[in-house]
Amino acid sequence: MFPVMKNIKLFVSKKCPSRSTVWLMLGAFLCYTGMYAVRKSFLAGQYLDITFFGMDFKTALVISQVLGYMMSKFVGIKLVSEMTSTKRAAFLVGLVGFGLAMLLAFAYLPTNLKPIALFLNGLPLGMIFGLVFSYLEGRKNTELLAAGLSATFIFSTGFVKTVGVWLMQGFGVGEFIMPFLTGLVFFPLFLVAVKMLSFAQQRSDEDISLRSERVPMDAKQRRSFLREHGLVFGGLVVIYVLLTVVRDFRDNFMVEFWAELGMQGKPELITLTEIPVALIVLLIAAGGVLIRDNRKAFNYGIYLSMVCCIGIVILTWLFELQVMSPIWWMIINGVGLYLPYILFHCLIFERFVALLKYSGNVGFLFYTADALGYSGSVGVMLFKEFSHSQVTWVNFLGDLNQTAGIIMALVCIITLFLLQSKTKRSVNLAMNTSSS
Repeated sequence: MFPVMKNIKLFVSKKCPSRSTVWLMLGAFLCYTGMYAVRKSFLAGQYLDITFFGMDFKTALVISQVLGYMMSKFVGIKLVSEMTSTKRAAFLVGLVGFGLAMLLAFAYLPTNLKPIALFLNGLPLGMIFGLVFSYLEGRKNTELLAAGLSATFIFSTGFVKTVGVWLMQGFGVGEFIMPFLTGLVFFPLFLVAVKMLSFAQQRSDEDISLRSERVPMDAKQRRSFLREHGLVFGGLVVIYVLLTVVRDFRDNFMVEFWAELGMQGKPELITLTEIPVALIVLLIAAGGVLIRDNRKAFNYGIYLSMVCCIGIVILTWLFELQVMSPIWWMIINGVGLYLPYILFHCLIFERFVALLKYSGNVGFLFYTADALGYSGSVGVMLFKEFSHSQVTWVNFLGDLNQTAGIIMALVCIITLFLLQSKTKRSVNLAMNTSSS
């Protein structure tokens, strides 16, 4: 190990909670940003005047990559939930490195084979979030740490696309080589970030006491969890799936939305409009760390999600009435979608496990929900492409917002009721057992 890395490891290993928190948060943010550069950079191109078996070419590319990403989530249910701490770093580098190599293949393969390259690009990348989050979960300040990681969902995805557009417009880089070059720019930073996470402190006894022990879960433990808590978890999954569908559609076709709104000559909007979204969402989500009681924190997440779901329905209606400008609608719509989505990553699943005092890991919950969420995302894109609907990109997003928003608000209410009923039964059973 280089002397500099030894000094860094010594610096981080000293007992200083604030130092460890900042280090972990920065490492997670940079690591996932590096992954996003490999996954999302191709979205900066529009690939006009190209078709793929009658499909819009960009839609074919998005569907191909999301199919690979979706399959990765199903693999991750087992791989991430069973992953030991000693193997994480090697898996992170290997998976992202393979994804980057597939972008190079994307640049040079014939047009009809390019979707295959993107399928293979997405295949390993779906497991990165779970591996990174496993460094952060089960800590007393997990919400704060996860907020730093979740910032990449909003800020980095726009930043990566901006870099891609900048390479094409400023340096004359072609649309097909642009994704690889963008990923290559970020890859050294990704490697540094993986090393940073590897130097992080282990969970303290206080962390374990507050949030329950986090251990790998084998197939038997996963089945046991679903038998005991499957009904409430099922409600959470429905909400998460709908959030994933709408958020993913908004994210994948951001360039098309701005072009349709007459602002295709302003690539900086992709980043600038996401900055206030990121700041608002992350401040609110990170605030959950101040709530020590796991039940109150869980309820805080669900109630906020419910407000956001109702909000996106009302605000989309106002936009359609032309009461709200496109820029403000995209910003506020982003807050309404990303806040509950990030609350699931920062707080809701984390506190659900802690509330149940279950010895397992959040990775299993994430990957079960994510696998189904990306299945729904693929389904929506296929419907948009093959239904021969003449609905514009912006109007289709508006329809998704309103339909999903109403369903999610109702399921939030049902989920809270189910959890309350489950808790009452557990308390009554404990009282009857103690009295007998």
